[in-house]
Amino acid sequence: MPPHFAREGNATVADTNSVIRWKPFAPEAIAGHVAAGRTVFVDVTADWCVTCKVNKALVIDSDRVSARLNAGNIIAMKADWTRPDPVITAFLQRFSRYGIPFDVVFGPKSPDGIVLPELLTKNAVLGALDKASDGRAVAGR
Repeated sequence: MPPHFAREGNATVADTNSVIRWKPFAPEAIAGHVAAGRTVFVDVTADWCVTCKVNKALVIDSDRVSARLNAGNIIAMKADWTRPDPVITAFLQRFSRYGIPFDVVFGPKSPDGIVLPELLTKNAVLGALDKASDGRAVAGR
């Protein structure tokens, strides 16, 4: 399996411990993806963030969520804030956030983003992906 990539500081690094096909964090590309009909999941995380690690282990890397994030019409972007990064800081401030974890889903039906709770659940992530993609949350997810 090829390595997955995440942004660390101003560099793009391989994330070999993830089942998600992460794309480098590129906030300037989100609107273009949405305009093309794709859904974008952004995970702002850091190595020192315990809650981020819990979210990853229990929700993001779970079978149901990872399969959905790896679906063809979904772009998963990881913003690694382990080291200060002005691009990530500006992105957080856009949502009046100054800490992490921070996860948001953009899509054709939610171009301004659906902000997820700090403690993720599978239902919250899958529901936001459904709502952003086609305007409906799918029951039972």
